Amino acid sequence: MPDSINHLIQYFHDCYQADNRELIIYNFLDAKIENKVYFEGKEDLLTDNHPIVPIDSVKALAILKKMQIYQKEKELLYGTFFICGNYTDFKGDVKTLCAPLFYYPAEITQKEEFFYLSINTSERRLNYPIITLLSQDSCGDILNDPLFEELPKDFIRFEHIESIVRLFKKYFANVNIENIYSYPENTSVSSIKKNIAKLSKEKQDEFILLPSSILGIVEKSSNTRGVLNELNDLASQSNHSLPLRSLFFDVAFNKKIRKYKKGNLPMILSEAQQAILQSSAINPITLIVGPPGTGKTYTISAVALEHMSRGESVLIASRTDEAVDVIASKINEQLGIDKAVVRTGKKRSYSTPLNQFMRSLLTRARKLSFLLKEFDLPNMSRNELVQKIDALSSAIHSRAKLIKKLEASFAKEVDHELQWGEHLSKEKTGTWNKIKTKYIDIRNQIQVPIWKYSQQLKQNDEAQIKEVQLLIRLKYIFQILEVMDTDWKNIQRFNEALKMGNDTAKIAKFSEVKFEAVLKAFPIWLTKLSEVKDALPFECELFDVVIIDEATQCDIASCLPLIQRAKRVVFAGDPNQLRHVSFLSKGIQSIFQSKYELQTTDSSILNYRDKSILDVVISSLQSGDQVAMLDEHFRSLAPIIAFSNEHFYDSQLKIMTSRPDETEDALCFKENHGRRDKKGANENEANTILKAVRETVEIEKELQQDLCSSIGILSPFRAQVDKLAKQLLEQFEMNEIEKHKIRVGTAYSFQGEERDIMHLSFAIDGNSHHSAINHINKDDVFNVAITRARNKQYIHHSILKNELKTDSLLRSYLSKSNIKEVQLKQEKTSHDQFLNEVKEILKNWDIRNYWVAYSIAGLKIDLLVKYKDQYLGVDLVGYPGEYANVFGIERYRILNRAGISVFPLPYSDWIFDKKESLKVLKEFLFPNS
Repeated sequence: MPDSINHLIQYFHDCYQADNRELIIYNFLDAKIENKVYFEGKEDLLTDNHPIVPIDSVKALAILKKMQIYQKEKELLYGTFFICGNYTDFKGDVKTLCAPLFYYPAEITQKEEFFYLSINTSERRLNYPIITLLSQDSCGDILNDPLFEELPKDFIRFEHIESIVRLFKKYFANVNIENIYSYPENTSVSSIKKNIAKLSKEKQDEFILLPSSILGIVEKSSNTRGVLNELNDLASQSNHSLPLRSLFFDVAFNKKIRKYKKGNLPMILSEAQQAILQSSAINPITLIVGPPGTGKTYTISAVALEHMSRGESVLIASRTDEAVDVIASKINEQLGIDKAVVRTGKKRSYSTPLNQFMRSLLTRARKLSFLLKEFDLPNMSRNELVQKIDALSSAIHSRAKLIKKLEASFAKEVDHELQWGEHLSKEKTGTWNKIKTKYIDIRNQIQVPIWKYSQQLKQNDEAQIKEVQLLIRLKYIFQILEVMDTDWKNIQRFNEALKMGNDTAKIAKFSEVKFEAVLKAFPIWLTKLSEVKDALPFECELFDVVIIDEATQCDIASCLPLIQRAKRVVFAGDPNQLRHVSFLSKGIQSIFQSKYELQTTDSSILNYRDKSILDVVISSLQSGDQVAMLDEHFRSLAPIIAFSNEHFYDSQLKIMTSRPDETEDALCFKENHGRRDKKGANENEANTILKAVRETVEIEKELQQDLCSSIGILSPFRAQVDKLAKQLLEQFEMNEIEKHKIRVGTAYSFQGEERDIMHLSFAIDGNSHHSAINHINKDDVFNVAITRARNKQYIHHSILKNELKTDSLLRSYLSKSNIKEVQLKQEKTSHDQFLNEVKEILKNWDIRNYWVAYSIAGLKIDLLVKYKDQYLGVDLVGYPGEYANVFGIERYRILNRAGISVFPLPYSDWIFDKKESLKVLKEFLFPNS
């Protein structure tokens, strides 16, 4: 197996390398580099003379606006030391060369009315493609020369110039480097252009290196080098993790080896979520199928926290910083602290908190006092901490037993109510009936009313969540103290390793670190897929569990180094959402398959181009208990998710947001009479959308930011997105864009995102080419596009449904415009005496907004009452007929998650103690009266 799996890894390495190209900047003066700012005079940022430099406010605002809109698509870079001249591209055309040797991520911040620029020197990038171009070394062998290790890794001071000179003298003698000695004086842009003009286009082997700095916005690229290096390492290893072997081969594993130990969690979970937790603790591979808005992030945080509660380590990764940040925020919210979670990454905002926390742990004399203060807990001694943990553990155990006892008592009394209701609802003539009625009356007086059991269960659920949250924090503090007592040196070495910019030196330092101690002190790690190497060693089964989010969008190759680090892996994704985009040809795949003698391997595994890691995971599962679908939808109002639920999820989603009087206008179809131009844009739709956005902004002008609606604008077509973005930048101020979190993008830009209000621009008209219509008709594109809105979705279209084919998704969707989205049942005359009596009481209490037998989350609520924007349920228990049965306590918990508190009203109490029943019901409906 080692040989065959290593051949597979080598195959995926080559596919990934062929499919991905690092950021290629050959001409920083080109119009494709947007919002350029030229820095002349003395260089201050690179030399570390100043951490920030002022920047023109007009230019700064323009950059900030564009970066706010294109967060996922573009990045701000600071290029320096430009290699200038002319070169021939792959088409044979002569092009201008003005390529930075180094470039840095940059950031603009505002302080009062002034704007400042800073650069992230720890993320200095070498322009590898320009090295390859100059050396004509397609294999990249010269990159192994130690001279590259001598290049400046962060700041560039005058003394660092010599390392650049030595490199160029050895490999790039055709580059004139005389001007480099004028550094730190920047060459002006006019001088750069003059130097380029002097170099003959006929002599394309003559170049000049000029010290200069230019700021600009560029298209983002994938960071491939780390993944490729780790895939190379992985292909040479003989020891592979169990999940990695299970992914590609039918590896038998004994589930009895690991027995599931349920952890205490500060959250209430559904059956599907509980099944996922159990599988993640036992199986080498677990799959979470998470349709839009079904609590995937919540579930991932539950998996992480349960592992942490058992003293185990967790690594969570996703393709984008945004996706990782959302998970980190959810875990911090559940814990009530942000110190147990390590967020790694290139951004300074990620590394600074960890560095500060470690520095304090390493240097503080009174570590316990420091930790208690950090976690917002009262001061106590170490002995008191241990006693508190023991007492809290005991209290949680006792409360868990009490909750089970209350659940059993609740179920028992419900059975009584159903039996008694059969008798009490009938005519009670005759001696025997009177005796039985009296007996029921006495029993009713003795027993605890089921509403009290319901209240006690809710109170104990809430109390247990708080106690568990506190226990996790206290146990974590104790865990850190133990590590600092026994493994202080390991934490110090790890801290030193993280500060190293050089990968080789960092890996060497990692080898000195005992990572069991590090993971005990910092049990939960979050990272972007491409950045895992920057903070963690490449060690087999380093983590107890690795969670890979947005797996549908992840290619196979980039996930393999993460899977190697795991004892068990949880994948989260949705086969009905967007897959990764690959331009690798099938011909190239065939060449690589032959190269590594993989012709007999399952072709579906080798289909790098069309298969995501999720597809491979699905085919590798060995039993049904390894997968669970989350089916409770919390994001969108019912009409917004209805089409997706019906067409893509077989109506399996339970809509937790369904409300009877707030959903009719959630979908708004706007028929435009626009035309799609030759470039693919529809001006009429763009104008209509921006006018609507302006109206929302004006209506909410006086509201503070946290009360404002967030706004998204989505079109399946890049030309329409670019047109909308351009007009948005022209028509809206920066503060308006930020206040409403306005984003413009394609479905790919919005995957994993949501907004209060979404505007969809389909752009096509009746004369549009069939290829454009076919693009819209892709299930994954359409599903993501229509499921981003929480409260309101506007559908702008210039094509009529009868101009589309009958099997078109858009035609089916446009047909929804003629259907009333919320099908409220016409209330027929009820023959349920109990129901009619309660309804009469509600009317007497001046409650006019109530609905009979209304369904939320697939559960039919006997009476749904609205009072002061609150929705409350009344569960009629015992009276024979349609409304006799009670939900059961798990159903009550489901409705609680949907924001609906439910009051169980038993018929026996209504008969024997109506006064008390009315009093308690009134207190439930009017708690503050």
